Amino acid sequence: MDYQFKGYKRNDGRAGIRNHIGVICSVVCSSVVVKEIAERVPGSIPFTHGNGCAQLGDDFKLTKNMVAGISANPNLYSTLLVGLGCETNQISGLLESIPKVKPIEGIGIQQLAGGVNTIQKGVEITEQWAKEAAEQQRESLPLSCLNVGILTVDMDKDSYCQVAPVIGGVVDRLVEHGATVMMGLSQTLEPAGSALSERAVSEELKNNLQLIGESLQRKRWKDVHNDTLTQLGFTEKERELAVLEAEMTGTSLINSLLGYSETPTEKGLHLITVPSNIVEALSNMASSGCNLAIVVSSRGILAGSAAIPCMTIAPENQNEFFDELIDYKVTTESLSNQIEALLENIIEICSGKQTSLEKMELGEFSIPHVGTTF
Repeated sequence: MDYQFKGYKRNDGRAGIRNHIGVICSVVCSSVVVKEIAERVPGSIPFTHGNGCAQLGDDFKLTKNMVAGISANPNLYSTLLVGLGCETNQISGLLESIPKVKPIEGIGIQQLAGGVNTIQKGVEITEQWAKEAAEQQRESLPLSCLNVGILTVDMDKDSYCQVAPVIGGVVDRLVEHGATVMMGLSQTLEPAGSALSERAVSEELKNNLQLIGESLQRKRWKDVHNDTLTQLGFTEKERELAVLEAEMTGTSLINSLLGYSETPTEKGLHLITVPSNIVEALSNMASSGCNLAIVVSSRGILAGSAAIPCMTIAPENQNEFFDELIDYKVTTESLSNQIEALLENIIEICSGKQTSLEKMELGEFSIPHVGTTF
């Protein structure tokens, strides 16, 4: 079957499934101004965070890369970057890092002599973009234009057994039709590193996944100033659940293991490192180019991404109290029918249907820390 969705074709060959105007702060100091601009212009989305001031090293690099990545996300028609002027994360550096494939501008509060002037200038810019975005029409596009992220949250053994085969089947179908799929490599999936390594396309990736599968490797706070890693062994239960979660990756070859805000260089299946914080994990996927996130949970979540629709999938036997959070329930119907039904739901959301979290306006953006900020 030739699956298609209705989206917004971008100049770089990717597709947006939403057409927002992004208003993004480079530093926490400009967050209030960013919110004010976005509130005044319909169709604008504010992206605020607590980073960008006096950051150094890996933390600064991560903040810069994630802000640049979210600015380039295909769900944004255009991006306005708003800075203060004296921050580490300078607007000029960000503009140099973002591909020139969409309207992007940067303004600074100090350069414009205050917040009032900055808000006025920001509204002027975004109002023009909003008019242009409103004139765009969705068009039929192949699944190969999509970049889909998958994240698991609060899953137990019974939930994995019911949901994993369906998700894995959908992943295989997406990859078969040329889409890019990014599976979140969280702490719960890491114990399955050895099993996942058998599908690695390169020896280097295979070795990396095998190493990940041996033990949980994290820096302790007291060792953060050096390269010391604490290795924590996995329990049998953790390994058992990880193998079940690995079924959600389907059967396709794994092309790469991506770090924070890294983007795939080819289509197909990839693993992407994600933190345990849900909002930070979704923000990382959005900054890496995903335009849809599938959140697999036993009971739904109350947080989403400001940039990308988050489709929540849960097993049918979950508590009805959380029904309003769920977009699709996996039932006991035949596997082939479930795969087809879920794929149809994904296509509907990519074509404009709002997810439950979108209807509730539960969208956030947050940047993780990888070390001390000073």
